[in-house]
Amino acid sequence: MTKPLITPQTRIGEFLDNYPELEDLLISLSPAFQKLKNPVLRRTIGRVATFQQVAVVGNIPLETIINSLRKAAGQNETNEIMSTNNNLEEKPSWFDVASVSETLDAREMLQAGQHPLAEAIKRTSEMKPGQIFELITPFTPMPLIEKITDKGFSAYVKTVTDTEIHTFFYKA
Repeated sequence: MTKPLITPQTRIGEFLDNYPELEDLLISLSPAFQKLKNPVLRRTIGRVATFQQVAVVGNIPLETIINSLRKAAGQNETNEIMSTNNNLEEKPSWFDVASVSETLDAREMLQAGQHPLAEAIKRTSEMKPGQIFELITPFTPMPLIEKITDKGFSAYVKTVTDTEIHTFFYKA
């Protein structure tokens, strides 16, 4: 059976199912990837996160991830320039802590194997213009950020510690 090509859109769970022998290599690429050893995070985030999204979390060039894994899998490396949305940690002009209307600390949800996406979408859809919704997670929730920003929201990510990330969503 031919294994699928490793691309920026490959989901982490799919990659690990097809290339379990490359797990240690993936984890070695960034200290942030150590979290993939956590079975709960692996089940929740691994199903939805792509390499393009985890490149942001791991603060590593997407090309480095894709080409390292492709080389180890016996696939051709790519010269394609790949981009990630790395400007999420620049404090935007709209950010004002006084405008935070609601906060969801999703760390316990994630620890229990639940994904906060539905709850975050529900809460952001109820926001009024000028309000900010704060989401607290143990990692940068790139798939969730992309879903909500696709609905017209702006996002700002503030790293408090390695296991406490605050993501702010702003409704213009």
